[in-house]
Amino acid sequence: MLSFVSALSVNLIGSLAGYAVDSARVPAENTNPPEVRLIRTGGSSAPATMERTVLRTASRYLGTRYRFGGTKPGAFDCSGFVRYVFARHGVALPRTATEQSGEGHSIVVGVDSLAVGDLLFFRTKRGAATHVAIYAGDGRIIHASSGSRRVRYDDLMSPRGRWFIEHLSSVRRVIEESKGVSQNGVRVEFHRSIAGVRSSRSRALSP
Repeated sequence: MLSFVSALSVNLIGSLAGYAVDSARVPAENTNPPEVRLIRTGGSSAPATMERTVLRTASRYLGTRYRFGGTKPGAFDCSGFVRYVFARHGVALPRTATEQSGEGHSIVVGVDSLAVGDLLFFRTKRGAATHVAIYAGDGRIIHASSGSRRVRYDDLMSPRGRWFIEHLSSVRRVIEESKGVSQNGVRVEFHRSIAGVRSSRSRALSP
């Protein structure tokens, strides 16, 4: 993570400094019940977190075709993909990227500040937060790309990734960090959505 953040351009850090935390749009009270999962701690492998399981769900749809307005596994647009993936884990997000950019709370980009599952928003000709991707760790994102016409990973430090770095407008966290306790070989993990409670109706709008 250090190598990724330290390579961010001075211009990007300067532009991010202009984005204050949008506290007026953060829900005052979270009424979503926590998700509780039991994870066996025996063995050497680290227990899965909700953030990692979200990423695994997203990766199942690699190669799915892009379609403007797509909200289901047959075809996704960027916000439809994000909304569908998080809904599979009980996190309700609005339909469009612009609306999603007001969910959860703002993350200031810095050393080790980005976490798997964070939502990265990008400026396009349609507005300040009209493309969205899921941070996958190690300087990569997964998203429904209109340019590539499919769901794919992109490395932010690649030549192609330069566009994303230069157009990053905000980062939002919609899942609280995992908290858990171990007892008798069983790890109990609590995760709570910090996304706002929204209507489940899909809107026709799309980034």
